[in-house]
Amino acid sequence: MSKAELFTELTNLVDVDPFALIGVSVSADEKRISKRYRQIAKQLHPDALTGNGDSAKMTQSLAAKVIARIVNPSYQKLKHEKSRQESLCNIRLMVRRLIRTEKLVPTFRSAQELMTIAKEEVDIFYEQSLSGLAECQFQSLEDLHNQTVELSQLNLVFLSRNLENLVIHPKRVGLMTVPVTPTSAVNVASGSTIASPTNNDSAANGARGAAEPSQIDYAKQHMTRAKKYLSQQNYELAVQELREALKIKPQSPEIHSMIGQAYYKQKLSGMAKTHFRQALKLKPTHRIALKYSKLLGMSSDDAPKQSEPTSTSPDPAAKRLWLGRLLNR
Repeated sequence: MSKAELFTELTNLVDVDPFALIGVSVSADEKRISKRYRQIAKQLHPDALTGNGDSAKMTQSLAAKVIARIVNPSYQKLKHEKSRQESLCNIRLMVRRLIRTEKLVPTFRSAQELMTIAKEEVDIFYEQSLSGLAECQFQSLEDLHNQTVELSQLNLVFLSRNLENLVIHPKRVGLMTVPVTPTSAVNVASGSTIASPTNNDSAANGARGAAEPSQIDYAKQHMTRAKKYLSQQNYELAVQELREALKIKPQSPEIHSMIGQAYYKQKLSGMAKTHFRQALKLKPTHRIALKYSKLLGMSSDDAPKQSEPTSTSPDPAAKRLWLGRLLNR
């Protein structure tokens, strides 16, 4: 395909799957989407592309077109909660249509594996595959086209595996807050009564409250609750909290290690190995992951290896067929 044809296909996908075009998960919240947008803008900034004389790579003029006609429109669709939910709803409808017509047949190896792996491993495999593709998505127009089509296929397969259970949390709010009555509030832990604040105190607290949300580490809050559940030997609730934390920080070796410990305590050695292996891939010197890997008898075959491409592209004919399905042609 010529560059013009590749570009046209990509612009057509803006209304189909903006998540794939900027390389974010279909469950990503506003904070994660904004972070990804800044990464792309930095990568395609003219200063970052200065001196790039390789016509096969992303040139300054092409990067400007990609930002204006692909990245920005996709970001605008995902930036706000309402339009993001509309985009997700459209993709879900597409999943149902493809399933109904028996056309949800993956052509990329990563999507084929996602279709068949154990349900417990779906979230991790999806996030890992997505991260690997997103890293090299904007190196050239051809890369952008190939990775985007594969990402879109991954999104559809992921949603098909979670069609009834996927819940989108636009913003993680951590611990629930209890509204304070105008006159007084009761401290649940001690039973003491707290007097209502004065006008000055209210103004000061309001100013602090407006500044604090952006500084809250929601992943840390999930991890704190998970540690409490682990100490109480309530391993299932610990895993739930840690999976929420993993959605926010998918590349955290600490979170993977903690999930591995929870599964180890439940004697689910297969799942434990998966997470300890990922923790060691992210941080080969992670002390706790190394300790448990020995306890689990993980062999050298389980040792983290150099990252390889997540998949190989299908032949052009298969890719064209899949694009036709995406664009309902």
